[in-house]
Amino acid sequence: MKKLFQGTLLLSTLLLGSQVYANEVEVEAPVEKNWSVGIGSYAFTLAGDNSSSSDLDFSGFNLVAGYAFNNHFQIRATYFSLDNDTFALESSGFDVMAYGGVGLSKRGFRGYGGAGFFSDKWSEAGGSESFTGIQAGGGVGYNWGPVALDFVLTLRQADKYDGFVPKSGSYVAMSGNLSVSYLF
Repeated sequence: MKKLFQGTLLLSTLLLGSQVYANEVEVEAPVEKNWSVGIGSYAFTLAGDNSSSSDLDFSGFNLVAGYAFNNHFQIRATYFSLDNDTFALESSGFDVMAYGGVGLSKRGFRGYGGAGFFSDKWSEAGGSESFTGIQAGGGVGYNWGPVALDFVLTLRQADKYDGFVPKSGSYVAMSGNLSVSYLF
């Protein structure tokens, strides 16, 4: 996980550094870039209010694709593949979100929030279990034109994971990802 995270940070630093130089050279009118594809680091936790020993934490990578209809509305799909080292569980799936906000297709700061659905499949040696439900989330980032960096947090329906948590207390199902995207 550390190597994946370090690689993502290195890639984003190199891309952002080259774009800063390119921005100094060219003086053009802002152009909307509607499509985006990217890669990043993804984490998911199923955390309870009783103790951290009952939490289930997953980490891995994600692939992102989106279409911004204008600077204020975007549909984004994310595929994720995650591992839990403690219990030898694997999680893979996707989510689709509709976001409203600012900066989704033009250069500059991005801030957005929205809702959508998720599909998550947990696998281990003995079998698998699938979960689907709704989620809400938001993100912030920056759009340099051909490259964007985003950090997104989402809250999932925690009751969909009832079979994997102790019966007492309340739980939160939360995911977060840091992605670098190419815009075209």
